Amino acid sequence: MSSALLQQFNHELTTLIERVRHSTAMVSGMSVDLLTGGSGSAWLYDIQGHLVTNHHVVADIKRSLRVQFAGKPEIPAVVVGSDASTDLAVLRVELNVPAVALPLRPALPALGELCLAMGAPLRFRESVSLGIVSGLHRQLTLADDAVLEEVVQTDAAINPGNSGGPLIDMAGCVIGVNVAKRGDADNIGFAICSEIVADVVPELIAHGAVARGTFGLTVGEVMDASGQEDPTIVVQRVRTTPSLFAVGDIVVSIDAQPIRRRYDIRKLLHRGTIGTTKQVVVRRGTQLLTLTVPVMQRQPVT
Repeated sequence: MSSALLQQFNHELTTLIERVRHSTAMVSGMSVDLLTGGSGSAWLYDIQGHLVTNHHVVADIKRSLRVQFAGKPEIPAVVVGSDASTDLAVLRVELNVPAVALPLRPALPALGELCLAMGAPLRFRESVSLGIVSGLHRQLTLADDAVLEEVVQTDAAINPGNSGGPLIDMAGCVIGVNVAKRGDADNIGFAICSEIVADVVPELIAHGAVARGTFGLTVGEVMDASGQEDPTIVVQRVRTTPSLFAVGDIVVSIDAQPIRRRYDIRKLLHRGTIGTTKQVVVRRGTQLLTLTVPVMQRQPVT
């Protein structure tokens, strides 16, 4: 790469960082006993003062919850809603100056795409790390055994305190929310993808919590032997009896929508479907069966 191209890339990169850093904040506060503190990161979701962070960042903060934007004093914040299942939370602050919200990217990033992890690792405010999108469609098991779906993997440095900060593409759009790294490896970090953020955050703002439906199943993704085709979604456990499903059923579609990921089922069983029925096509052995299945309310993860 020529010197001129390097200089141009450097200018565009620093310009992008200068634009988005003012929409990223450090989160801090104290536990109920005032003996321990917590910290993390957040980013401005809208100009009404809503910020997105991780559930685990604010779960143990009971007093003196505050955020600090770049170059600004700390200001108080309140938790609007939190969802342990996706490790997302929404805060709200009173914005005293004009601010720019970070847009969510509607499409998945490409493998190998450049990205920036923003936040306050180890309380070092306004920190930035550069990397690429290293993997897509990951599943991540957290310390409380909650499983995050459709996680973006990155080699951008993510450390304690980055949690809740945005993973940004080169257009300044949020492609994920930084959530964790592998402690037993180098340069393997993870972010909650923008698709899930787009599904969860509006409901947290509107209701303070996410209500989900369920068929009373545990399903898993089973890859094709060649590894070239989409995985099939197979019923691994029936938790509610009696049930129309059987262990080993392959879930083909729900209300004519093809099911290719576990998250496709969760996405379709939103708040508005609880108490209704769904037409579910399953493959059982050599037969295709259409089941009319009631949607029950799923018990929230705490």
